[in-house]
Amino acid sequence: MVGAGPRGLATAARLLDLAADRCEVHLVDLFPGGRVWRREQDPNLLMNSRLRQATLFADESIDGVRTAAGPTFATWCAETAPHLDLPAEAAAELRSLGPDDFSSRALFGHYTHWVLDRLRDAGAVVHADEAVAIEPDADGDHTVRLASGAALRADAVVLALGHLPMASTAQQAEWARFAQAHDLVYVPPGPAAEAAMDAIGAGEPVAVLGAGLNFYDVMALCTLSRGGRFERLDGRLRYVPSGQEPVLWVGSARGVPYVARAERASANALAVMTADWVAARIRRGRLDLNTDVWPDVVRDMRHAWYQAALEQAGREVEPLELATALTRLPAEGPEVDRWCAHTFPDIAPFRLEELCDPLKGIADPAKVERRLRDVLDSHVASAYAQPRGPVTAVGERLAIAKDVVRHLVANEAFTADSVLGDLQGWFRSIGGFIAAGPPVERVEQLAALIDAGLVRVAGRRAVLTCDEEVGSFVLGSDTLAGLQVRAVIEARLPAEDLRHTTSRLVSQLLSSGTARPASLEDEAGPRTTGGLDVTRAQDPRPCRVIAADGTPWESIFALGLPVQPLEWNIANLPQPHTGARTIVQADRIARQILAVHERRSHVT
Repeated sequence: MVGAGPRGLATAARLLDLAADRCEVHLVDLFPGGRVWRREQDPNLLMNSRLRQATLFADESIDGVRTAAGPTFATWCAETAPHLDLPAEAAAELRSLGPDDFSSRALFGHYTHWVLDRLRDAGAVVHADEAVAIEPDADGDHTVRLASGAALRADAVVLALGHLPMASTAQQAEWARFAQAHDLVYVPPGPAAEAAMDAIGAGEPVAVLGAGLNFYDVMALCTLSRGGRFERLDGRLRYVPSGQEPVLWVGSARGVPYVARAERASANALAVMTADWVAARIRRGRLDLNTDVWPDVVRDMRHAWYQAALEQAGREVEPLELATALTRLPAEGPEVDRWCAHTFPDIAPFRLEELCDPLKGIADPAKVERRLRDVLDSHVASAYAQPRGPVTAVGERLAIAKDVVRHLVANEAFTADSVLGDLQGWFRSIGGFIAAGPPVERVEQLAALIDAGLVRVAGRRAVLTCDEEVGSFVLGSDTLAGLQVRAVIEARLPAEDLRHTTSRLVSQLLSSGTARPASLEDEAGPRTTGGLDVTRAQDPRPCRVIAADGTPWESIFALGLPVQPLEWNIANLPQPHTGARTIVQADRIARQILAVHERRSHVT
């Protein structure tokens, strides 16, 4: 098992659950338990999944499983962790958490390490090392070479690699060169937990490029982790500074950080994109996201908006009737707007463009900041409301729609153009902004930091340039003429592409022909992607790595992020009782490994 983060652990757990007496499992990872989930990381970095939304074990929602093989994260926190010898900080956090809360990533790391210890007890061997090569043998076995010089002989290999290290782009290399030449600070894309920000001084203006989840991590590290604190006064959150904070100028294409998740998750279900709808789209195939799917995504979001608004107003709503009416109308445009205004005259209208791009058309910098504060307040109010407000309901509905789109991608229902263009571009951007935001407390904290003057708004379409004459970076936007800064943080993860990775293992797999980048077929022929090629979900034996000559390996498997975009929207942890795709893949890989073992034993 190359990779001992959540996917590797889930696969190892499933394999040992099926046949602990018939296999010897080795897990290889420089950071056993997962690099993202290291226990020693800053406790101010939060998960983006609730306690009850994470597990590493198969349960009854997986075919062939009668009872869960181990506890979910929430169950572990409630029943197992209190009896463990955890550090005082983790134990204190544990006492404050409920199943709907968002824990620190460090606490989830204690869960992954507990799972790792269970696997050891079942016979697994853990190597805190890096796999650098896989060499298939003529007899069907494989030699896995480690950076330490050790070598492991294996009947089967599973690649659960997680985020791959990437080479710098030309732009990133230029910014790094410029920073070094002028004694500036440039933090390239990567996990905020590993970012070198100590050289950024108190009160210093910092250009923060990116307004997604990584931005919120940077925000926490530059405030809470520097000794500041938040307190509530007359119902409003305010920030009490330590005096060590820099001033963060956040800039992105949209200019607005991600929308908050609800304080408590609510029941939500697709009204337009039903199971029959999905089956019909899979049968049709060759889907164009813009024309065949997006209109119904919009209808479902509109449905969620009005349903939530009516529920908040204490009025009854018939979801099916509303869905039927919206299906008969255009997804967007004057006709549906008039119908909604006539049918719901006292409800604020659903305006998708305003929701997705709230700063558009505002030219005055002062008005930009005021508008953002109003937007944040509305997002926070919507997320805390019970029942939740329309903005939050739309985000929850879009999150479910993204799962449907993921299912369509896995079933090869989209054209290559839609996968490589739309899904990897504008749809991912909208989906992240509306449906994959941080816990609401983070957005409320952001509002308090803006009030304290420690977060400033660069505006839409932020651009960073280098002023060679002055020797500083310059941040500009639609509403910011040019702010000179000596520190830049790219608050985002690098775009992943196998062809540009610095991973020694992946480079060796590609150069040796053991693996190849995936291609998607289009009318003009195959189009190469940046993901690892594997047998698809519909294949009777999925997740097998495909060699350069097009032949799938019998016993080399891969799952997770490096397989994108053949798989899409797969960064989330597996949720219990949902037939989570990660657990399904872990189960199918484990069963294939055992089948290979049985065939070889029979031949022998």
